[in-house]
Amino acid sequence: MKSQTSFVCSNCGNVFASWYGKCPECGEWKTLREVESLKSKVESKESGRRGRGELFSAAGEPAQFASLKQSPNSKLQSARIVTGFGEVDRVLGGGFVSDEVVLIAGEPGVGKSTLLLGILGKLTESIGQVVYVSSEEEGRQLEHRAERLHVPADKILFSSEKNIDNVLKGLDELISNHASRISGHESRVTSQIKLVVFDSLQGLYTSDHDSLPGSLAQSKEVLMRIVNFTKEKGIVSLVVGHITKEGDIAGPKFLEHMVDCVLFMEGERVTNIRMLRAFKNRFGPTDEVGFFEIKETGIHEVPNPSQYFLDLEHEAVGKASIAVRQGVRIIFATVETLVVTTSLPYPKRVAKGIDSKRLELILAILKKYLRLSVDSYDVYVNVSGGLTVSDTLADLGVAAAIYSSLTGTVLNSRELYVGEVGLLGTVRKTNIFATIQKEAQRLGFVTIHSGASINHISGVKKK
Repeated sequence: MKSQTSFVCSNCGNVFASWYGKCPECGEWKTLREVESLKSKVESKESGRRGRGELFSAAGEPAQFASLKQSPNSKLQSARIVTGFGEVDRVLGGGFVSDEVVLIAGEPGVGKSTLLLGILGKLTESIGQVVYVSSEEEGRQLEHRAERLHVPADKILFSSEKNIDNVLKGLDELISNHASRISGHESRVTSQIKLVVFDSLQGLYTSDHDSLPGSLAQSKEVLMRIVNFTKEKGIVSLVVGHITKEGDIAGPKFLEHMVDCVLFMEGERVTNIRMLRAFKNRFGPTDEVGFFEIKETGIHEVPNPSQYFLDLEHEAVGKASIAVRQGVRIIFATVETLVVTTSLPYPKRVAKGIDSKRLELILAILKKYLRLSVDSYDVYVNVSGGLTVSDTLADLGVAAAIYSSLTGTVLNSRELYVGEVGLLGTVRKTNIFATIQKEAQRLGFVTIHSGASINHISGVKKK
């Protein structure tokens, strides 16, 4: 049977039966290359084997199976590599695990490299030497940053090599040299390499692909080689991934399933507060959030983040205090709203820090049960400090802040609003009310409005 002609996109790696000027999958122009496909020949041979009763080719040895409890490849250890940052360990579930590949993503300039240098600085005190592979910065630049952050640069091995094959060969030699020194019992033994940082994935490439560094095909191939090397050598690899204009990590989501953990760093550039979330974590929770503050001397943990999101000193129209869940901790914040008459046929609904669909639902409930003419007003809602809230416990606080702005009522800043608002106007109770109440008393709140005290949203009263 004759070989068939296919066309492969050098950017995303998808295969098409005919040529296109623009790739139908990734939208890039002039990236399709013609290749010869031998699929039909292979299928023909396999069909012949099956016809003769041969079900499998003799390409390799059959896989061996054992009890999961006794599996020799089960390397998940109870002992973790503690980072030295309590907030990072909280998100990871206690620290890094051997053989783990962690993808760290975030907007440019959010502080990913600063956080990594801070982690490396603390790990050099506990595990010795670490490796930093930078495809975007020179060693002098990284050295100056390390000095500014008071990170011991002499314990960080650096390389600016961009070819991933050369990088992995060099890492293999480092690990092999360490093993030979251990077996030779030399007096001066270098520390074992346990952690490697790849900054960033889009700057690395392999010569096996003719596409540009940063393309989807290159990123996938480079990450796969890092994953295989990490599992083989039993190290921890931290890979930095850029964010595309669509908000994806290094392109489509296909990179995320290849790694063990996906961390996302976010925060407003106008503030110094940064949040670290886990979108995927095979060895820990995915509902925890770590809080940090960027300073001139580096990145620092924030043990009490509520102090940055809560304003109790000033009372004004359109403000309300809320309590929401961020993992297992309770965060207190201030919701600010602005309600103004509109001149548009369709009033504006602008939400920052809460879901816009949730805002529309709350406005509909206010219109139905409090008979507020929200259709005549533009509504703007913001959660202070750049905090993003997905917890429905913020519903009552958002409703109270909108009511305050619309009616000109000043709410007491020492009154807390906690509860999910249902479609029937009811305020649902929460099973963590006792925890919220204890923390609210510590912060100085005098009254808590919740499902325990309000059965219906019409119970939101003026000051």
